[in-house]
Amino acid sequence: MRVPDLSSLRRVAVPLAFGGNSEQQHTYFAELHRVGMVTQVLGIIAFSLTWLLMPPTYHPNLTHAVLALLGMLISLVVRYRCTTLPMLTITGACAVLALTFGLRTMADAVQHASFWVLPVGVFMTLAIASIFNGGLSYLAVVAGVWWNVGHGLYPVNEGLPDQSWAPLMIAVSVLFGLALNVSFSLLRLRNYHSKVELTRLAFQDSLTGLNNRRMFTQRAQQMHGASHGGMLHFLMIDIDNFKIINDQQGHDAGDAVLVRTAAVIADKAQGHLCGRLGGEEFGIVYAGDREDARAFAGSLVEAVSQAFLAAQFVSISVGVAELDRNKELGHSYRLADEALYLAKRQGKNRYVIA
Repeated sequence: MRVPDLSSLRRVAVPLAFGGNSEQQHTYFAELHRVGMVTQVLGIIAFSLTWLLMPPTYHPNLTHAVLALLGMLISLVVRYRCTTLPMLTITGACAVLALTFGLRTMADAVQHASFWVLPVGVFMTLAIASIFNGGLSYLAVVAGVWWNVGHGLYPVNEGLPDQSWAPLMIAVSVLFGLALNVSFSLLRLRNYHSKVELTRLAFQDSLTGLNNRRMFTQRAQQMHGASHGGMLHFLMIDIDNFKIINDQQGHDAGDAVLVRTAAVIADKAQGHLCGRLGGEEFGIVYAGDREDARAFAGSLVEAVSQAFLAAQFVSISVGVAELDRNKELGHSYRLADEALYLAKRQGKNRYVIA
């Protein structure tokens, strides 16, 4: 029997219960903001129509009705201006509680209020399932909903055969609402993980795990265009005799060399931008002066050769050029490529600075 992966369960259960981490909440914000705004506007319209359609002979408590409407309007304005998911949750809760308070006020103005508030409570329990992200916050608001609509009215028909129907309907509606809330939250969570994976595939090299050419170039452009900061050097790196490795040992062996070389580059380039440019070529944008770049290139060449020494001889050649902020990025790339070509001509397993 397969044992459940507790880490995977926790990875799903925690966001479903508490609403997710800050990055997930930032992703959910736009969707929940729109849904909540529409829901709150519909709630205000529903309450206003209920009030206007009340028969003239019934007079709800005017103070309570006005307070409920003001609460809904203020919550709507605050929700429109807020920028974080926790504030959306708070304003949504205030709006729902203000609406249910107002509907209870309307129900108290007519006879048999206990009959009317039961369908109102069930409807509200199900209607708000989509606007709260996180089961605990949803259950807290639902508890407030049923307190607003039901306090002082239940139990209904005590001692009669149907006295259990009301609590049964309340319990069932809460369970159905929680199931809906979890379903919506699960869809958001899956959508979030799908976006993360698509972003990873778009900007990360699938074989080595380094930045791919697109991401490397974008970040290099940003660093190159920055008006502040110290000297930058571009290192173009190429694995020596890689075609021979592929031809003689096969592509699996070639992939293993790429992965191991990338691991060495990532380890040595900590704090500096690095990536795979394509094939057996890698790049690093090194933040430092010429002498530091020279020492770094030398240590990188040595580290790669040492990493493969026990199994086979693998080396790299490196071309280094300063990133001149007064010229386009391609100019520095060309200089580094020319320096790399010179390193190859001089015997490989070395670096050359343009």
